[in-house]
Amino acid sequence: MALGLAEAALAVWTGRVTPALYRLDDRLGWVHAPGVDRTVAVEGGGTARFRTDARGLRATPHADERTADRRRVLFVGDSFTEGSQVEEDELFTRRLERALPGVECWNAGVGGYSTVQSLLALPEQIETWQPDVVVLTVYDNDLQDNLMPYFAGLGPRPCARRVGEAVQIEPEAPVGTFERFLMPAPGALWLYEHSALYRTLHKHLFLPARGRALHELETSERAALPVADQRMVMACLLQQLAGTVRAQRARLIVAAIPTREQAATGACELHEWLAAQCLDVQAPFRSVLPELARAGAANAYFAVDIHLTATGHAAVAEGLKSILREAVK
Repeated sequence: MALGLAEAALAVWTGRVTPALYRLDDRLGWVHAPGVDRTVAVEGGGTARFRTDARGLRATPHADERTADRRRVLFVGDSFTEGSQVEEDELFTRRLERALPGVECWNAGVGGYSTVQSLLALPEQIETWQPDVVVLTVYDNDLQDNLMPYFAGLGPRPCARRVGEAVQIEPEAPVGTFERFLMPAPGALWLYEHSALYRTLHKHLFLPARGRALHELETSERAALPVADQRMVMACLLQQLAGTVRAQRARLIVAAIPTREQAATGACELHEWLAAQCLDVQAPFRSVLPELARAGAANAYFAVDIHLTATGHAAVAEGLKSILREAVK
């Protein structure tokens, strides 16, 4: 009875004060929880308001139905597109919308997503929302994420793997690889998804004690992924993305965001490789490295958090403005 009361009380409290941003999904690994409205902590002691609508989209105040006088751009990608570290109006998607009259920018970025997850989500998104342009944002760690069957802080997920000279997508998220990162208990994954008491104990007791070791485990497994496999898989995914978008008579643009260190040096070999792959699949490519370098890595990125500040989002918007203006003509 005491456990039941504790579970009910915690469920009510967390549901009102800190509702979960994500929920597990059998097909995609996880998705945004719909109808979230809460503040999230930001490096430096600040906060940002994070809201999702009934579709699970952030900062997308547009109806599903198209209007003839407006063009529609769908942004897909990970946390760099989601932008939970900044306010809605500071997101590069909202800045682009203000800079491009007659254009709707739809933000379908989800924290932790790989290109595999974006690809699997895309057909339904395109069919439902009918964008004119799809912008895939790519960050350095996406190439590893595509081969990782889990994200330690979020859940198990579908992934891709190299099989000889072919690439195979594994649609079934392998639960066991992720359960290693959960507090041991019978039915740990179910409890992680459904029990507020379990999640509280996991966060405040288990992770402080085991978090460093688990982080080292994930880091070592990422480091073991051959670069050749990462690039082969990414090249295949770009081909599939381009085909999926063209089949719906839309245009694909690939936008690459550098790391803080790459922005500081002004050089990124990965972006050169991505540009060549996009040329092969006839998808326009734009690296926002020059704009972020001009803004200054210390200004455009947080000092510890790998993500972009409001200044960084402004730089990304500046870098994408001209290519989008051309794409929506």
